[in-house]
Amino acid sequence: MELVDIEVTGKKSLTLPWEEINIMPIGDVQLGSTGVDIDRLASQIAWANAQTAAGGPPVYFLGMGDYIDVMSPSNRQAWRSTQLYDSVRSAMEDKASELEQEFLRTVAGTEGRWLGLLHGHHFFEHEDGTTSDTRIAQALRAPFLGSCAFVSLTFRTRDSGMVTDRKLRCVIWCHHGDGGGITPQSPLNRLLHIMHYFEADIYLIGHQTKRPVVPVPRIYMSDHAPFRLIARKKILAGTGGFTKGYNANSRNLAGRPEGSYIEQAMMGPVALGGILLKIRPVFGSGSTVDRLDINCEV
Repeated sequence: MELVDIEVTGKKSLTLPWEEINIMPIGDVQLGSTGVDIDRLASQIAWANAQTAAGGPPVYFLGMGDYIDVMSPSNRQAWRSTQLYDSVRSAMEDKASELEQEFLRTVAGTEGRWLGLLHGHHFFEHEDGTTSDTRIAQALRAPFLGSCAFVSLTFRTRDSGMVTDRKLRCVIWCHHGDGGGITPQSPLNRLLHIMHYFEADIYLIGHQTKRPVVPVPRIYMSDHAPFRLIARKKILAGTGGFTKGYNANSRNLAGRPEGSYIEQAMMGPVALGGILLKIRPVFGSGSTVDRLDINCEV
């Protein structure tokens, strides 16, 4: 598990006297597979870049895995066990590099604003030991987070333009995900289980290409007099995806009618796209306490 601590700066809200940021998780694109809605991803990236450039609350990104679709875990195992000519391996290397560059072109302008990138199930292992995921992370100037990570965001108050020691921390627990489920809320079942063992403010999971979101309230007692009840909301969310499961007139490699594995397994269609997390640190005064105001748009 990777541990990443990032001090972020936000933009003053137009209506509230504290700083806020947006976080857009991106994953389950599977570029290279049939049915990828790359235009939808491009429009999300364009909005985020325009929002940041216009001086609004800045948009940061978090990679949730499965950026390109070259090989699944079973494909990689079979690939490693084969004895092939160097020309065949070179052709696969070139194809993986081509998809990596296409993904990077789609998210151009976001470099330096990624909190980190997880790996997923679908990636390519290059001969030099790198993977498509590590190469994408390096190109985006982002830490590679491996399978699972805590990402800690630190917000600081400012007094007359100077950063003070008063701060709030927002912790994100993130995982590409594993397994599946039929119901729209199935990713939340995994996160409710995880929430008992890992303490965070936001829990994110991909893989199932679903976008359920639920706020979970937690009530605490203050640790000093005058004692009061303190509510702190946690957010559990699936981060969606960009690959269609159902396509009209779909064909297999032989040109015969055949649906995707989603269609063949009688899985339900999903709502394409991602989510947007809005994090606003609220620094109290007098009898009020500091808190995080966290919301999620689907």
